[in-house]
Amino acid sequence: MRLRIVNARVVHPAAGRIELEDVLVNVEKGTIEAVGPPGALPPPDARDETLDARGLHLAPGFLDLQVNGGFGVDFARAAPDDVARALRGFAAHGTTGLLATLITAPLPALRAALERLHEAQTQAQGQGQSGLLGAHLEGPFLSPARRGTHPLEHLKEPDVQALDGLLAGLEGVVKLITLAPELPHGLRLIEAARGRGLVVSLGHSDATHAQAIDAFRRGAALVTHLFNAMRPFHHREPGLTGAALLEPVSVGLIVDGVHVHPKAVELVWRLKGPERLILITDAMSATGMGDGLYPLGEVEVRVEGGVARNAEGALAGSLLTLDRALSNLMRFAGASLPEAVRTVTLNPARLLGLDDRGAVRAGRRADLVLFEVDGATHDLRVRYTLQGGRVIHER
Repeated sequence: MRLRIVNARVVHPAAGRIELEDVLVNVEKGTIEAVGPPGALPPPDARDETLDARGLHLAPGFLDLQVNGGFGVDFARAAPDDVARALRGFAAHGTTGLLATLITAPLPALRAALERLHEAQTQAQGQGQSGLLGAHLEGPFLSPARRGTHPLEHLKEPDVQALDGLLAGLEGVVKLITLAPELPHGLRLIEAARGRGLVVSLGHSDATHAQAIDAFRRGAALVTHLFNAMRPFHHREPGLTGAALLEPVSVGLIVDGVHVHPKAVELVWRLKGPERLILITDAMSATGMGDGLYPLGEVEVRVEGGVARNAEGALAGSLLTLDRALSNLMRFAGASLPEAVRTVTLNPARLLGLDDRGAVRAGRRADLVLFEVDGATHDLRVRYTLQGGRVIHER
């Protein structure tokens, strides 16, 4: 079967433009077969179905590198069916791929969570689904001084042997690790993680500017939720924050209007531009739910007025979804729609080495999202989400 999406305003993140085009999707193979102006696609056959996207924008599916959970599911304790439920919830907001994020916990608990995620990923792939891209280890190799909501008693100094124990037999599950490079053996762990195929991000760190630069030179390529849980910028010691803003590395940013002031978002946009910014949600189990008490790994979190905090009052993840983050970026920083879309498609895909995603182009995976945008408010409303050529959400 082939799906013909016609009359779509196709968003091309790399080119920064929007074109009126039709898209032909091979559903059996889960790929984009052709993209072209109206009337330019191969002629239809009897098995083709048509989706008229008149008035809608079509973009690559959104990718989120930092998701602790959502829709009542905490990835640290989730069974495969729970993971699938959370993925369906995020798909309704345009997210077709995410990294399940595990915050600091005892090593046996982290290992058990990774085994469950491996089971969930294997089960999903057997069913032709690819929403779970892998895992993001946000800890336990973090600074006690910048721990945020991470349990102090479970933090560890960087330890290659401990990392290998988490990864053993689960090769390919962990894609990203966040660590504090200034800790003893931090630089060695960066090199070891890179050697094992992981992308290294710096976060929950009290690193000085010089220490951060050294870590980037050793292979760290990302900064986890910039500004949050790191040494603040100071004019005599710019710290990790200053290094992240000026060096050619990518930065993750939680654009919910709570974690980062809108004017700070605008500052990051001016300095990093659409090529180096990656929007993340840091969503936790309360996302899509109401106020109340929810788990975040080993921590109990209270949500009031849509803001999640631990018992000490520290922010503990967010209730953000990527469709809202895109709208906020356009409002806060003046980003155009193609520029904003790039921060949740092409940029994370390139960071993870996912060459089959991040663009609406022949040969790419047919992970796609169709949405409306209010020109005055920039509010974005997802109408359809496709994964592997199949509609998995329709509103």
